[in-house]
Amino acid sequence: MAFYRIKEAAEKIGVPAHVLRFWESQFPQLKPNKTGRGQRLFDDEDVKNFLKIKHLLYVDGYSIPGAKKFLKEEHTGDKAVSTTEVGHKLLLKDMRNELKSLIQFTREL
Repeated sequence: MAFYRIKEAAEKIGVPAHVLRFWESQFPQLKPNKTGRGQRLFDDEDVKNFLKIKHLLYVDGYSIPGAKKFLKEEHTGDKAVSTTEVGHKLLLKDMRNELKSLIQFTREL
């Protein structure tokens, strides 16, 4: 099993090291091993979890509390999503697409 120091893990994940330290403080499931001197050592599972969080935050657009809730529900197996939440996500996607169209239209003028 490979272990990575924080700088190496941050490079693999594609974020600065301070972001990993912040996420570690926000998500209880992120508990890297530490050396006797307190240096963090991340394994492949840690990197996988960080990549999942990065995807939730940067791609899916979750907030930190939303990502926490998603991961907690995923862990407990509760995949139920309220219809209101689904409706809000669809509305936001429609709004984003409309804004993109408007931006494209103004560029063509």
